Amino acid sequence: MAKEKETLNRYFLLIIKWTCIGLAIRLLLMPFTMHGQDLVFTNYFPMMFVKEGIWDPYGFISTNFPDFSSTYYGPVLFFIISAANFIFVKLLNCVSLIKMLGLSIGMMVKSCTTVDYVQAFSNLDLFKNLFLMKSPYLIFDFLIGGILLKLAISGKLALAAYKLWMLNFVVFQAVYAVGGTYVITTFFIIAALYAACKKRPYLAVVFLSLGGSAKLFPYLLVLPTCLLLGDDWKKRFSLLLTAGIVTILTYLPFYLSSGGAVFGFFMSSGNVQYSGMARWILLGVFIALYSFVSINATKDSKTHDPEKRLLYYFTVIMFLIYVTSPPRFRYFVFVSPLLALIIPQHKKFGIFTLSIILMLAFQWLTERDSQLGLFAPLNPAFLNLPTIQEIIGRFVNIEIVYKIIARMLVLTFLVAGWWTWRLKMEEGYYVE
Repeated sequence: MAKEKETLNRYFLLIIKWTCIGLAIRLLLMPFTMHGQDLVFTNYFPMMFVKEGIWDPYGFISTNFPDFSSTYYGPVLFFIISAANFIFVKLLNCVSLIKMLGLSIGMMVKSCTTVDYVQAFSNLDLFKNLFLMKSPYLIFDFLIGGILLKLAISGKLALAAYKLWMLNFVVFQAVYAVGGTYVITTFFIIAALYAACKKRPYLAVVFLSLGGSAKLFPYLLVLPTCLLLGDDWKKRFSLLLTAGIVTILTYLPFYLSSGGAVFGFFMSSGNVQYSGMARWILLGVFIALYSFVSINATKDSKTHDPEKRLLYYFTVIMFLIYVTSPPRFRYFVFVSPLLALIIPQHKKFGIFTLSIILMLAFQWLTERDSQLGLFAPLNPAFLNLPTIQEIIGRFVNIEIVYKIIARMLVLTFLVAGWWTWRLKMEEGYYVE
């Protein structure tokens, strides 16, 4: 008994240790890093809602800012960031943040650089306001970490998954350095997995629908989830109906106010597609493999505790999505917690995943702004340093390297999806 208590105490101490390490890295990045307009654009329209009562960003943008095709987030994300801005504006009275965001809208239409923003905001408590605008991400980030601890099949694997999440370079770069909202959507995906594993299928599809109303990716997880968690067609249709109702309720107020402007959120996804014949070939591959996965979800629904396989279904589908369009480095945040649960039991798969991350980083983090330029708030001189690609380009034709890696990534994502599918067939997934 004493030994078990000692083991448990050691486990909790290790969790606290890695929580402190992960939190320290995040806190260091939050106030001192920035990337162009990303963070201020995300917060501008929610701030306008809180301060001016402009509650429909889609109609407001289409009327006043035709240069913006859409916000690049959905209604749920707008609600969440608005809640954060309510705290900033109404409770904390952050006058300098209001001034900063008010100033930013005129700069965004001019496509200003990170240095331009840093110089413009230099007398507006820049470090404090960068920290504030990124602070909501911490909540969802550590909620994800807590869910990972609950989902793993043993304390050892839980700790390994938690460490992988706490030290996730993709999250550091995309969320805390750039200021992207991807961790919020990721929370809804992992929360859906947790709800399913706790035999709450309706709650699972609600989470996925809310996630899809933040960013589009989770919508593609809904159909296989309903097919897998429904033990008959009546329940499957009921789950699909639940997902549809939740989605309609989130979009309906904006549609009634501004019509089709809200659907610009969907149309913006066309900007991240391959061009030419490759687009249609890869789309055909995706449809064929997605149909295969969905049919197998129906078959697996007859197995004992089918929700234990949902982790692999989510991961496979995410890799298939990455095959269809050139996956920006930041989009890898969505699949990261799923991989954190799989990798501790499959080290070779983990090494393979690391190679994907490195290729994505090399392919997409090509500008100074996305490398050391992220630290421009500390010193704009960072932007004068050469990028990794510029250094390599002195010795080889960098454009050829880009083309090779682009083709390798398509094949790599297909292999990753196949590998994940094999793992599903071999063992399934079990929660404590």
